[in-house]
Amino acid sequence: MTKTTSFQMDIRPLFTQRDIQGMSKAFNLGSYDDVKKHAGAIYDRIRGIGGAVMPPPPPRGEGPWQQSRIELFAKWMADGFQP
Repeated sequence: MTKTTSFQMDIRPLFTQRDIQGMSKAFNLGSYDDVKKHAGAIYDRIRGIGGAVMPPPPPRGEGPWQQSRIELFAKWMADGFQP
């Protein structure tokens, strides 16, 4: 049996303070409700769809996510956005 992915345990830790600060004008990456509401757009951007890949590469950011992180985010969505 596979473990259900949750925002608090699995997704929230993926966003650095720098990520949260960088996106604060649009929405709060530290907020379950905001990330759930914008999950589709976030998923596209971490894959580089619809604009520049996020997070941006240094020096502006910490660089694109590894594929395993992208897959974890997709699993969270598929698991029904568990808090």
